[in-house]
Amino acid sequence: MNLNYLETLLAVQEQGSFSAAARQKGITQPAISLQIQALEADVGTQLVARDARTCELTPAGLALAEFAVDVFERLRQTRILLSQLTGEVSGAIRLGASNIPGEYILPPLLAQFLQLYPQVKFSLEIGDSEQIHNWLDNKHIDFGIVGQRQDDAKYEYSPLANDELLLVVPAEHPWAGQEIAPTQLHDYPFVDREPGSGTRANYDKALREIGIELNSLNSVFNGGSTSSVLSAVLAGMGYAFCSKWALRNGLALGQLATARVTGLSMKRGFDIVTNPNRFRTVAADELQRFLRRQGATDRGGEILD
Repeated sequence: MNLNYLETLLAVQEQGSFSAAARQKGITQPAISLQIQALEADVGTQLVARDARTCELTPAGLALAEFAVDVFERLRQTRILLSQLTGEVSGAIRLGASNIPGEYILPPLLAQFLQLYPQVKFSLEIGDSEQIHNWLDNKHIDFGIVGQRQDDAKYEYSPLANDELLLVVPAEHPWAGQEIAPTQLHDYPFVDREPGSGTRANYDKALREIGIELNSLNSVFNGGSTSSVLSAVLAGMGYAFCSKWALRNGLALGQLATARVTGLSMKRGFDIVTNPNRFRTVAADELQRFLRRQGATDRGGEILD
């Protein structure tokens, strides 16, 4: 049985359509269809029920998908055992991270690790903290970086980085470099994050503590990512609250500026989350140790001390 075709079946199950599975795997939709047809011919039964837009696995397909998950987990564990025998720091490491650490904190740290261990390869998926915990439970990732902890003894957390949300405006804005009263937040349009965002939850809570309700602000835009919010601010749509990690380039280039709101504090941290009972590669364990060392290093308050 072709393992690549089993991977394709799992991609179809996860994505819900041949076209989405093709995008995930980086191949054409006809190639996905041919692989599923070949797999169905191999097992002698229909595995995927298809219509014009979506598809779902048949009972036989679901049974084979469950088998495939077990096969790939056994293969992964075999590779781990072999790497442990050699002691070599090499192979694939699968990571999950929330938006800010995934886009701004991890990449330079992974580049440093790659200089030490050039035989390592990374895959990084961006999601919210709940998704990352689920990925960890489902063995989809080796470990993750999250902004919110869960009260569950099966997880182990280690601090990685400090963060602070700052009020950001275009460089020419009247608030640039100033301290404003909380009530002044009603004076200009506001660029918001989407409901469910951890960043939004953070500034929503902080604003309520100084007597400002989020829904009382003049929200003109909801961005689904930090980059979309910053693009809206640069375009002059309004002010926003963003991580200091995401503001570095814009501040350095003189495109953006920050302002302080009297009484408003929005500090938080990002943690490495692991399942200590999880079977991991030598490379994944070494990367965890590396990141924990970074988390214990003082870098001007950016990495936790």
